[in-house]
Amino acid sequence: MEVLNCDYRIENIKNVSKIEVPEGSLLLWVWHADKIPPHIGLSKNGEYYSLKANGKDQKIAIEKIESIILKKNIKTLCFELNSEVNLDEITDIYNKFSQTIPFQVTCLDPIKEILNLPLASKLTDLLSALYATNSIKNVYGFNIDAQFSGIKNYFTSDIHDRLMKLQ
Repeated sequence: MEVLNCDYRIENIKNVSKIEVPEGSLLLWVWHADKIPPHIGLSKNGEYYSLKANGKDQKIAIEKIESIILKKNIKTLCFELNSEVNLDEITDIYNKFSQTIPFQVTCLDPIKEILNLPLASKLTDLLSALYATNSIKNVYGFNIDAQFSGIKNYFTSDIHDRLMKLQ
């Protein structure tokens, strides 16, 4: 059996209760950053997108997302990215998907396509690639406490186990 060991360390987290970023910023949202596996989505121009087991979120107002995160006290990270991706491209790619499918499609799939990082198989792969190319401008945290050190180590099998439970 594989051992879950180190966390993927996240440093310089700015704790917030509302995101204040320049218009046009691309944001990668990591919900349940303290859980295995976390859930991810993207936003641009105040519109949030995410692929889920029961469908997808498209064009959800960021204010609504922030409200849910704060009300339910969900540990969430938000990465401000250096990216020239436009909103039409995000919409077009999310339109190709209807929902997650265990062993086939995860919440990461549209994001990998949008960011052109096809080899990422889980969030930590994606973050490693983004950090390696200096694509992360800022990291914001909602409900992040001093004990939080980073993303727990997990495997792609953990993702698909979770998707099976959600079906």
